[in-house]
Formats: sequence, structure tokens, C-alpha cells
Amino acid sequence: MIHYAAKNLTRQLLRRNMIDSAKQEIYQYGLELTLSTLVTSSSIMLTACLMDSFAIGLLYFVVSIPLRMTAGGYHAPTYFRCFLISNAAYLAVSCCAGYLSSLALPYPVWLALLFGSAFYILKNCPVRNPHHPVSSRILNKNRRITILFLCILCSLMTLSYTILLQSYMLNFITVTISSVALFIVPCVRAGYGAESHSAPSCLE
Repeated sequence: MIHYAAKNLTRQLLRRNMIDSAKQEIYQYGLELTLSTLVTSSSIMLTACLMDSFAIGLLYFVVSIPLRMTAGGYHAPTYFRCFLISNAAYLAVSCCAGYLSSLALPYPVWLALLFGSAFYILKNCPVRNPHHPVSSRILNKNRRITILFLCILCSLMTLSYTILLQSYMLNFITVTISSVALFIVPCVRAGYGAESHSAPSCLE
């Protein structure tokens, strides 16, 4: 569906001489990514508004998107599967955060989960995508950004937990970071973590 919508939009742009015909495939691919992102993000935000709140939905994107973009992780081979997995991931984060918060776990347990997840991400990032290879310079840049982002986030989280002790919002952020770590696991097992250089595709 997204493929055909992007194809039709590209044709409309060509008919109006708004793009170069030689770059038709590039524009179509860009439109596919844009439409897929809009549909998936809108669905997750709707789910957030129904299950949590608009603010929690925004918080999910603020934490997960920078980490996923720089640290990497599993990417579904089709737009539809990406849609399903992305929405399932949010549902899992929301449910886990709600359930674990109801247990009133002491904040050191949450800090252990936070730093354990952050350590796993830092140890294995950036995960390489075999279908979209990038240069070593970009990989090193992404690793530095991930380290900086996680250091700032973990510092703020530690301070907040020390002051608040219990907070659903803090717990939600911790579970979100853990979900990013889980997305990295299958690619590390396939050999695409930071410590390896060649292996079968993590998308298979």
C-alpha cells in the first residue's frame, strides 16, 4: 500500500516537472520512508493517547528515536512488518512499565535495569545494517552520539530517581531504553554488533 502510494505521488511530481526523472527511484524511496514513518508514528501516538497520554507518547519518541538512529538495531524487512513490530514494541513498553510500576520496586532495582540496558547498548553499538552500509566515520560518529546521549540521560535519571524514588514516567523511560537494547540483541547474535565485522544478515 505504501509502495503504491509513493509510486503514484512520484508520478504526480514527474508530471508536474517538479523532480528529475533520472532520480525517480530515489524520490520514490524517500516518499516510502516518509509515509511509513508517518503512518507508524501516528499509530503509536494514537495508542499512547488511549493507553497512557500524549506526553508519554512524545516521551517514547524523544528517548527511543535518537537511540535507534545512532545505536542501531533490528529493522524489519517490510513496511508492514515494521508497522506491526513498532506498535507491538510500544504496547510492550507501556504494559511492562505499568505492571512493574504497580509492584512498587525500590528505585535501586530500576537503576540496575537502566544501567544494565545502557551498558549493553554501549558495548554493542553501533549495530550495522547490512542493507544500508555506512562508512567507519559515520559509525564512529553515531557511537559518540549514543555515548553522550546515554550518559546525559542516565545522569538525569539517577538524579530524578534519587529525588522522586517512584515515578511512572521514569520507569517508562527505563523500560524504553531496555526495549532499544532488546532490538540490538538479534543483530549482535547475527554478528553485526560493534565487536564484529562480517556475518549473515540480522534481517533474515
